[in-house]
Amino acid sequence: MLKLILSTISFLAPAQVQEPFVVLKAAKVFTAAEQDMINNGAVVVRGQKIIAVGRAVEVLADDRFEGAEVVDLGRNWLCPGAVEAHNHVAGSLRDLNDNVYLTNPGQQTYEVLEPENPYLLDSVAGGITSALFIPGSGSNMGGFGMLVKTAGETVEEMVVRAPGSLKVAQAGNPERYGFGVGRAMMNWNTRDTLEKGIQWVHDYRAGRVPFNPMYENFQGLVDKTVPVSVHTQIYQVVMQTILMQKRDLGLEAFVDHGTFDGFKTGSLAVEYDVPVMNGPRQFWFDRSKAQIIGNAAGWYEHVPDGLLLGYNTDAPVIPQEELPYQAAMGVRLGAGDSRDGLLGITRHPAIALKMDDIAGSIRPGLEADLVLWTGNPVDPRSHVIMSWVRGKLVYDAMEGRRF
Repeated sequence: MLKLILSTISFLAPAQVQEPFVVLKAAKVFTAAEQDMINNGAVVVRGQKIIAVGRAVEVLADDRFEGAEVVDLGRNWLCPGAVEAHNHVAGSLRDLNDNVYLTNPGQQTYEVLEPENPYLLDSVAGGITSALFIPGSGSNMGGFGMLVKTAGETVEEMVVRAPGSLKVAQAGNPERYGFGVGRAMMNWNTRDTLEKGIQWVHDYRAGRVPFNPMYENFQGLVDKTVPVSVHTQIYQVVMQTILMQKRDLGLEAFVDHGTFDGFKTGSLAVEYDVPVMNGPRQFWFDRSKAQIIGNAAGWYEHVPDGLLLGYNTDAPVIPQEELPYQAAMGVRLGAGDSRDGLLGITRHPAIALKMDDIAGSIRPGLEADLVLWTGNPVDPRSHVIMSWVRGKLVYDAMEGRRF
């Protein structure tokens, strides 16, 4: 009996052991949340989670954290890990345009995810800790992407949510699919596929039709837990995206590019609550005004009315680690200030991707995705010193700076 009791204790003990608290102190902590910027702040981490955040003097006076390990990060900025809303480098680049048909709802990126590839190592060195890994834009519907962490030794460790989004390319690239593919054809075919998938979900749940793997992932679209990330740009195409995806079909879509004169649909995006992840093109020559303008600046005019604005790189079109530069260019060309730019690469894309309950800001309960910068991340002179993903240090420039 004693032997049985001892073996039971030894079996239960690991589950009962609490990981220690670690307090990270920094001269500035940008939370991308209600506390905004905290001077002389501290973030308490236990395991993979953020436990508390506040002024260092108040955190260290909290009895709960007595005896915790305190790491002084000096006169640097501690920020949320950046969130990339448009990524092609988390896996094999050769397999992201399987253009079997003009719409391919049964495909997904899960099979080609490649942990710890060189592009991902650059991602964490650039402060990007989460990404939406999606198919290419060679067809109107490339398939379903997935939300991933940019660090992890296995596929299972990296995946946050699969599916992460349905990748739709409203126009611009799919025209090359074959002869006769124009906007009228693409709009009809895209809508037709979406309607069939949505109808299958309702019929399947009512027991009227058998299981169909082609439309299995549409259940997340119907439940509004999975957004549609739409490669869309130019005024008329962005307008069609907003009206088709959100107004007519009720899908949780967001504009993924929105460049050229797409910003002229800003009031419509506000009306239908469609987020915009602008980029990677950040300026455009507006012939109607005979001047070069910032694309993000055009969208930013509608931010006071409620538009959610963020940025993307379309990596490898722009290297993944240059996401903060996209925000810097947006700000430089008139899209608000550096705080707006920071929100555009942290909390705003996390909201658009429906993962703001996991990452994108520094709040208790969220995963400890943190990045230590030498200064303001939206200042191109700053660089990353350390990156943590789910509380694990995955990059330290002191041990070998990548760029």
